[in-house]
Amino acid sequence: MASHVISKPAFLGRIAVVAGAALLLGGCAGAAPEPAASPDTTQSATTSLSASPTATATAIPAYKPASAKGPAQNVPLPVLPAVAKTETKEGLEAFTKYWFAVLSYAYETGDVELLKGVSGPDCAFCNGLVKNVSNAWKDDKWISGGRVKTPAVTGRALENEPWQATVQVIQDEISIHNPDGTLTQDPTKAINVGSQVVATFGRDGWTVTELGLIR
Repeated sequence: MASHVISKPAFLGRIAVVAGAALLLGGCAGAAPEPAASPDTTQSATTSLSASPTATATAIPAYKPASAKGPAQNVPLPVLPAVAKTETKEGLEAFTKYWFAVLSYAYETGDVELLKGVSGPDCAFCNGLVKNVSNAWKDDKWISGGRVKTPAVTGRALENEPWQATVQVIQDEISIHNPDGTLTQDPTKAINVGSQVVATFGRDGWTVTELGLIR
């Protein structure tokens, strides 16, 4: 069966998509022995040590998904893997997963700057996603749901053509909330679709230049 890339993916139109610490104990070798401490001195030293504050690790704020009560909190920022900085099949696949993680981050936070940074200016789908996510977060509204997963990504290089990747895209149901928590419209149903990514590799790394659904 032939595969066709559609110009407007459904999820676009429906949102229209410790460090270990080392304790060093030091001493002075060869130093003259100290006189034995009196009972009072020993008690004082023990009390002083007991009163010393104990170092504690700084707690990382826990992630909290969005709900009708408010937007998501402490959403982890996607991290670009080292392999994703290479012009290889593995690099493309890692970058593609990263791109969709950035898209998921945009849905959950309303911050589209990172998404714009890894998308080409002529990528119509990318621009549409940026616009729709931004609109969904305008006027104190927020999105709950919409998280994106990519369990399967296959990259390939075609002769005389840009790099391409076929992706399984799973996205949770999307709800857009008014400032009082009510819905602006009926939720958008969850999806599980195939998507085609076209990307180029340049001085600054990979960039998505085209995006579409496969059917």
